[in-house]
Amino acid sequence: MMMLIVLMAWLYVVLMLAVAQDSVAAGLAVGFLLGVLPTWFVAWVVRNKLRRRRAEREQGRKA
Repeated sequence: MMMLIVLMAWLYVVLMLAVAQDSVAAGLAVGFLLGVLPTWFVAWVVRNKLRRRRAEREQGRKA
């Protein structure tokens, strides 16, 4: 739950940074590079960790 709150705060800050840019292209670049990519990376790491735990749990049940 805490991670979700931190993620929402981070995305809010990135949104404010993107809105404050001089051009639309700069705003989109900031939004993508500071918002989308880090969010995707964190989601990917968490998903892999959960998948690994689930696989280990299944291996423990089968053995």
